[in-house]
Amino acid sequence: MKTKKINNFKMNDQVYKLRRSVIEIIYDAKNNGIKLPRIEVRVGTAVRGSEHVLGVARMNKNQIWITEKAINRNTDYLRHVVFHEICHAVYGLDHDEKCPLMSSELDQPVNRKQALSILKKYAQNNNQQLNQVA
Repeated sequence: MKTKKINNFKMNDQVYKLRRSVIEIIYDAKNNGIKLPRIEVRVGTAVRGSEHVLGVARMNKNQIWITEKAINRNTDYLRHVVFHEICHAVYGLDHDEKCPLMSSELDQPVNRKQALSILKKYAQNNNQQLNQVA
């Protein structure tokens, strides 16, 4: 699993801990009633020329990459980045400058309550669309 904007770290005890912090945020969403598929998580560092990148997702493929820079910020910041990438990876959402979670730039992260509320809304909209197709 590779992407052009983030170089994956090789797995070791330290990288495992970084990756685990991302996975714990995914489980927080699941534990709050948001149904999510298994999401593949990689951790790394942004490549030269993409230093502003905090995370990347493969649209509709349940794969995300999170940078060490995003992980080393506070928990609200990391949650914001992870939930943002989940919206791309799971729901195939594009950026939405009117949505505080899905804006293309992160000035101020949303808090946990806001992040969960927004992610739940997107999950419900996705489930409704799936039910209409079936």
